[in-house]
Amino acid sequence: MADIIFVYPKTGFDVKNVSIELPLAVIHASSFLHEQGYNIKVIDQRLDSNWASTLQQELKKSPVYVGISSMTGTQIHHGLEAAKVIKQNSNAKVVWGGIHASILPEQTLKHPLIDIVVKGEGEKKALLIAESLEKNKKLKSIKGIAFKDELKKDKIISNPDDKPLDMNALPDIPYDIVNINDYLNSNGGLFSVLHSRGCPYGCAFCCNPLLSKRRWRTFSVERITKELELAHSKYKFKKLKFNDENFFVNKDRVEGIADFINNAYEWEAQARLDTVARFDYEKLRRKGLYEIQPGIESGNDRVLKLINKQLNVQKIIEYNRAISKVDLVVTYNFMMGFPTETIEELFDSLNVAIQLVKENKNAEISAFYIFVPYPGSALYDLSIKQGFVPPKTLEGWALFNRQQLYTPWIQDKKEMFQNIALTSKFIDRRRINRLFEKTRLPKFIPSLLGKLYQSRWGKKDFESHLDVKAINYAVSRMVSFN
Repeated sequence: MADIIFVYPKTGFDVKNVSIELPLAVIHASSFLHEQGYNIKVIDQRLDSNWASTLQQELKKSPVYVGISSMTGTQIHHGLEAAKVIKQNSNAKVVWGGIHASILPEQTLKHPLIDIVVKGEGEKKALLIAESLEKNKKLKSIKGIAFKDELKKDKIISNPDDKPLDMNALPDIPYDIVNINDYLNSNGGLFSVLHSRGCPYGCAFCCNPLLSKRRWRTFSVERITKELELAHSKYKFKKLKFNDENFFVNKDRVEGIADFINNAYEWEAQARLDTVARFDYEKLRRKGLYEIQPGIESGNDRVLKLINKQLNVQKIIEYNRAISKVDLVVTYNFMMGFPTETIEELFDSLNVAIQLVKENKNAEISAFYIFVPYPGSALYDLSIKQGFVPPKTLEGWALFNRQQLYTPWIQDKKEMFQNIALTSKFIDRRRINRLFEKTRLPKFIPSLLGKLYQSRWGKKDFESHLDVKAINYAVSRMVSFN
């Protein structure tokens, strides 16, 4: 059968040996194609510095289509670069998928470089699109896609949405369509998996409630453990990362997986503090859990209520103290720049972040990300009332990554936000050293920066431009040392 090409765009912070994980979006999307015998080529811009040449060579094989997956922000820019190469070198259809395409399918499809958009889950649609294009059949019968009319290119046809897939009826995940060792070698032996979809919570900043309707679905424990057994015997990975949006939803599921792993290797997962608090931390640690990654978002109760986090600061502090009694890394994520958030409320978050790392020797701060108003999220309408003008093009949305500085209510404090976003990666003085332990980066650099920035945070001193320059220099050195 003819080739299918998938392109996974750069994300904006792709550092070898640190942050490059398996391109799970395209691996999962190709499952039915792989089952039906299609020859699939994945081009990962993060690993292939000559990706454009690779893509040009693959296009000579006349693929049925090229799929591009992207999230809102930086990936859009790099995805469009790939689409341009495709259109300049072939007649292949460009199929765009991923979260952004699912949120804004018609606007995405208006771009001249894109022919078809997949809304939502892509496994079944990827196969149906290939079969229709090969047999020159109409695309109107495929639920959950949008496409341009063949005769009137300015006319967009958006088919009805499809039903959520039965995850346990999906084919085996075809990890072998990529070179697994490339990813294990690029991330310290870490193997990534995704075994559930959706989230039952309704955080106001998140687009997931729109996409999943707050419905959480999962593979069965039997399927998960069977897959892990096969993957570990085959790939010999050292660590496992569950990329589920909320891993700890179901207690029986988590304990079944933990009992199966039984410390055969270390594993990590994303979490909510209130859901993971239902578990015996010490038991999970004995079973191999070494890191959880909770989203705290804010250290101010009014903001936590605004974003419908269903947590308060006192509970956050209590949970952190309880976890501190176990040798378990806790990597906290924060957000800032919410509409109506005041400087004083932001400073509350900074204070809480410092308190968390001081009261728990294993607590780390992943970053302070800047809020992006995603269409369909509960805060989107409030953002518009506060002056946000949604981009009208894909190129416009490409600017809205998690370090964006374009929302109107932060314009008078952009430099401070940039300063906090960058220095937050060093504030705990541990995470950067841990992440870069396998690189040639001198360890004293992040340690000294962490000490400096924690002092600055305590004084609320964000006026110095030296912080931004120092961080940019440090990050450039991190990349060059790999």
